[in-house]
Amino acid sequence: MKSFIGDLAERLLRKYQDPRNLTIIFPNRRAGLFLQKELGKRIEQPIWLPKILSLEDFILSHSQFEKIESFESVLWLHEVYLNHKEKGETLDKFFFWGEMIIKDFEEIDQYGVDAYQLFTSIKSQKELDQEFYFLSEEDKKIITSFWATFLPKSSKNQDLFLETWKILKSIYTEYKSFLAVKGKAYIGMIYADFLEHLLDDDYSDDGHLIFVGFNALTAVEEQIVKYYVEYKGAEMLWDTDAYYLQDISQEAGHFHRMYRKDRILGKTFESQIPNHVADPKSMTAIGVSLEVGQAKALGEKLSILMLEPYFKPENVVIVLPNEYMLFPVLHALPKGLKDINITMGFPLKETPIYSLLESILMLQNMLRPTLDDYIFYYKPVISILEHPLIYDLDVVYFKEFNAKIRKYNLVFVSSGQIPLNSPLLKLIFSKPDNPLDYLLEILKTIHEQSEIENGDLDREFTNKYYQHIFQLRAVLRGEQEALLSYEFLIQLFQKISRSLKIPFSGEPLRGIQIMGILETRNLDFEHVFILSMNENAWPASPKRGSFIPHNIRKAFDLPTHEHQDAIYAYLFYRLLQRSREVVFYYNTISEFNMNGELSRLVRQLELESGHSIEKKILANPIALPVKKEISVKKDYSVMKKLSRYTRDFKTPYMSRLTPSALDTYLYCKLRFYYKYVAELYEEDQIQEELDALIFGNILHDAMEILYRQFMIVQKTAVVDAIHFFWLREGVDGAINEAFQKHYQIKGDKKKVMIEGRNIIAAEIIKKMINKILDIDEKYAPFKIIGLEVGTKEGFSVDLSLPVNGRKHVIGLKGKIDRIDLKGGVLRVIDYKTGKDEKTFETLNSLIDPENIKRNKTAFQIFFYSYLVQYGYKDSYERIEPSIFNSKQLFDDKFDWRLIQKEKG
Repeated sequence: MKSFIGDLAERLLRKYQDPRNLTIIFPNRRAGLFLQKELGKRIEQPIWLPKILSLEDFILSHSQFEKIESFESVLWLHEVYLNHKEKGETLDKFFFWGEMIIKDFEEIDQYGVDAYQLFTSIKSQKELDQEFYFLSEEDKKIITSFWATFLPKSSKNQDLFLETWKILKSIYTEYKSFLAVKGKAYIGMIYADFLEHLLDDDYSDDGHLIFVGFNALTAVEEQIVKYYVEYKGAEMLWDTDAYYLQDISQEAGHFHRMYRKDRILGKTFESQIPNHVADPKSMTAIGVSLEVGQAKALGEKLSILMLEPYFKPENVVIVLPNEYMLFPVLHALPKGLKDINITMGFPLKETPIYSLLESILMLQNMLRPTLDDYIFYYKPVISILEHPLIYDLDVVYFKEFNAKIRKYNLVFVSSGQIPLNSPLLKLIFSKPDNPLDYLLEILKTIHEQSEIENGDLDREFTNKYYQHIFQLRAVLRGEQEALLSYEFLIQLFQKISRSLKIPFSGEPLRGIQIMGILETRNLDFEHVFILSMNENAWPASPKRGSFIPHNIRKAFDLPTHEHQDAIYAYLFYRLLQRSREVVFYYNTISEFNMNGELSRLVRQLELESGHSIEKKILANPIALPVKKEISVKKDYSVMKKLSRYTRDFKTPYMSRLTPSALDTYLYCKLRFYYKYVAELYEEDQIQEELDALIFGNILHDAMEILYRQFMIVQKTAVVDAIHFFWLREGVDGAINEAFQKHYQIKGDKKKVMIEGRNIIAAEIIKKMINKILDIDEKYAPFKIIGLEVGTKEGFSVDLSLPVNGRKHVIGLKGKIDRIDLKGGVLRVIDYKTGKDEKTFETLNSLIDPENIKRNKTAFQIFFYSYLVQYGYKDSYERIEPSIFNSKQLFDDKFDWRLIQKEKG
């Protein structure tokens, strides 16, 4: 295979005996390295190489300005913006749309657009005709369709747009002046300035220039190239193919066709354009479930390819449209591959240190101060303690602590509860004065830790973050740094991490090449493997944030999504044109923000090129087994487990069955087995807001606390009507203490922070308690016999039952909300916060497993009454099962007693 770079090397050596005075300019730096390699192959004695640069490096080498960093440019734009707005946004609110404005300014300069004309706002049709006289009729029609929607009167949203649109012209002019004074500029401004000086012939002779392999030039780049071609005798060598150049329906050739018609650039095209796309090629499209599967399939393919006698790793490229696929691919490569060169950078957002720092920022953002301490929200606490960079510090301790958070539903955790058994943890769970200094200190500590543990990659990731946060702190020193909120810092951190990449070092000219899409420009390989060849990956979906509406962009020849599609199509066909084998891997699953559709570029290639593409789908056939009935045989092992609920179990303490256990048995025997015999429980989940169960528990706890405190303070169990003023005064404190118990907070009661929907829940609980107190006040006087009592207080039963001719003593127990006594009537009370009913048909209906309307609440209160009958030893006349259910609690004629329905 003869490559484009190889052809270029032969041309240079054939045409120029001494290439030292040549300057070769590529779209990027990567192609220059390959040119050096190809020149080296073809010379027999030492020569002076030509100067090889990217276009950006060439222009920067002449510029009077220093290229400004992205964050610094937004910071200074904000300063300018404040001069034009009476009530300007703070930096944290401005930052993200400030970035968008700078991108627009970049394109305005790169495409040579007159900002004064662009940012014109129209108030009448007459102005419309006057202001845009310079446009063609077609462009005028496009821009008219936009501004016409504002006439005769604009909407509220349009007014907001106009408010910003009107000041952008002034901001643009002032911002460029502001930067120029500081000797800095964004890249579009540098290019525009370079062109201005170039046209004034301000630059000395750069030797003979050869522009190589360009496709989509901006308007300013095009003028620069034309100037050198027309006035300095520069050459322009195009990396193109007749297949897409000569077919007007092929978007890949859009820009080259346009340049071919140009008066100056048209002369630089060869008379004979090669048609490499039409050369014989093996093409395969392989659909694989999920993206990791693609990496595995690639590894298997490479293992086979390596067995070929003429296999050369340098002739193989792996292209990754999605950068996060890098590590799955590296792990899947055959072990025999020694030389691998990674041309693309790996996004910091995909590194372990990113997830840790994000959790740390979330931790500080959700920190809540208390009177003598501070508390942390549980989610970032768990994320930090379970993070790979932290977890190994004390695996057992962290596992136990995180289990405790889930078990006791600790939505907020105080610093004193967290196991701070290392300097790193003490630093993370501190309350910093300065967020950036805090992050830098954490990164420094992690770096020292990785040196001890020999974590090369982690150390590299940490170094990269340290450098950028250090630069950020240098830019923000002073008032701006003091105004930083954690919410803004999180957004900024996420944004920076998406754009920052870790460059991988290696031998760039040896071994298999792993590249992103843009890195493939001007390079050719025999074997091309492209992963994630899905729609919206290649070509990428349009993601342009801009203040300049689409119609106006189109009228002023600013890039639109059609422009992007043409660029991606060119890169696609250019990569394939000299190849011998091409394999496309794509994901077949449309889940997890992934598109399961093969890219339209591949389908277009198959339909229009005449090439045959073999289609394969890799999948493991799943044969669903025949559904089998689940049954558990009562063998010796099962009977032994069951026996713990009887006296047969030889331990001092016998397990006992609760009404919930018996109700589970009536509902589903298999569920009873899993839960109460096999003891398989669902994992504890933290409930941030009160679900029905927790709501009920807090009500029960608050009622117990309220009456128990009354008994302690008043030193009596008899509740009279005169006591209810005191009881009502204690409701708030009892609810607060109940929340304390729920969140496992000890000590100062003011530590409880009721937030969100829990505020509403707490109010409902308070309303219910006050209603219960109203009912109790009418019923008073009565004597409290027990609150939340059970086996410990003697309310359990050893029930003797004959089974298969043998007597078994079975333990029964329950936790009774309240027992009180008045006039010989022993009330057994259960508080219910759901839709519980007090009516039932018969006693037998309560234990009938086939009865879908079986009243579980009635069954439960009768069970409790049965326990009281055997457990209460003092005299009484009768037991009255009582249900205080929220469904009927607020009825005027509320009655706590059960009601048996009459038959018929």
